[in-house]
Amino acid sequence: MEYWLIVATVLVLIGIIGSLVPAVPGPTLSFGALLILYFVKGFEIFPTFSLVVFGFATVILVAMDYFAPIVGARMFGATKSGIAGALVGGLLGLLFFPPLGIFIGPFIGAVTAEILGGKEVKDALRAGTGTFLGSMSMLIFQFIFTVFVAIYFFIKLT
Repeated sequence: MEYWLIVATVLVLIGIIGSLVPAVPGPTLSFGALLILYFVKGFEIFPTFSLVVFGFATVILVAMDYFAPIVGARMFGATKSGIAGALVGGLLGLLFFPPLGIFIGPFIGAVTAEILGGKEVKDALRAGTGTFLGSMSMLIFQFIFTVFVAIYFFIKLT
């Protein structure tokens, strides 16, 4: 039993770090720590409803991590080709330049696709900036979430 609590503590700490490092599933690891705590310490440690809320938030954050750059690009005027470029750039960036490629790839992809689509460089850079800001906003949300989960975890652990 003590072993699982150590594992959960490590998971919640790695979750915080993972929320800042692309390609490390910070919110998922943090939620895993809550699951371990819930089952090891007993169901009365915190309400099942809280666990469901944390689980739902985790799913939303993980899903939004993929869509935020697209939403950001769209909000900053990207066309369909710019969004496609951001997606391709994100995949290539993740494959060839991890972990920073997840931020740089969509930016370069959106800018390149917009320029090839006939947009002015200024407008293409604006679309690329949208992808970057979308990614950064999710990084901030994930960090806040994992810190909140860690605080909740350590309060319930004692």
